[in-house]
Amino acid sequence: MRHCFRLTAGVAIALLLAGVLPSEAQSADLGLMPPDGFSGTWKKSAPPRTYTSADLYGYINGGAELFLELGFEQLTIQKYKDGAQELGVEVYRMTDATAARAIYQSRKGKETPDPGLKARHTASRHQLQLQRGRHYVIVNNVSGGAANAPVLVAAASAVAKALPADGAVPALALLPPTGLVAGSERFIRGPVTLQAVFTLGDNDILSLGGSLTAVAGDYKDAGGTWTTIVCDYPAPAKAETALAFLAGHLDRYLKPTSKTANRLIFQDFEKKFGVASVTGKRLEVRLHLAKPPA
Repeated sequence: MRHCFRLTAGVAIALLLAGVLPSEAQSADLGLMPPDGFSGTWKKSAPPRTYTSADLYGYINGGAELFLELGFEQLTIQKYKDGAQELGVEVYRMTDATAARAIYQSRKGKETPDPGLKARHTASRHQLQLQRGRHYVIVNNVSGGAANAPVLVAAASAVAKALPADGAVPALALLPPTGLVAGSERFIRGPVTLQAVFTLGDNDILSLGGSLTAVAGDYKDAGGTWTTIVCDYPAPAKAETALAFLAGHLDRYLKPTSKTANRLIFQDFEKKFGVASVTGKRLEVRLHLAKPPA
């Protein structure tokens, strides 16, 4: 994942003075970086760079919203070289383990782990992604050569050894286990992450308020496939208010077919059905149903 942008010298100096360009300042995560010689003669080839929420857009143009919505603290980047070969290590420190797992789940695609690395990860010859605790790590094969694939694993292994133990992700327990498709779990903390699952409406349609976490998963059984979104609110009244807000601000392409105080049934543009219901302090939304619920 490489992103480039051009700045005139004057603009660059002005932005640096304003504190919105990446800096070479010491990062708390520098100690996580692989040391020189971690694999043969690979060595650091440039000073590390750090990005905060104020300047993340300068590196991830168009993708920073996802990190910021989930909970981002700092990105530290270190480049390495071995002769003409080059790789880059990116360490994203998120606010908590849920945010890091959410980023990993949203970007991993089909998980293809390497047997030589025990931490949660997916690897190819071009890139390795790893998540442990509140850290999400990318190792990029900048040169692209297939011979560098084992070096990606070695670099990721060095980072993994320096990371704290993996943290709990309590939101995962909200998803019913029966029929859940393994690896389909996704996390929702606002409109950006919800949009990747389904368009229910604009803005904060689930009333998460920047503090709650909903979780989604895909399901399959003999009767078909569907997607479920679950969120626990602080109290039953809050869940009921969230359902009422959803019903009153439903996306214009969704057609309500039935509504009660604790249940909303609607039909989407594919003529499939969705149902949002409240039980206690829990709001559950089921999507892509072939038939309306009884």
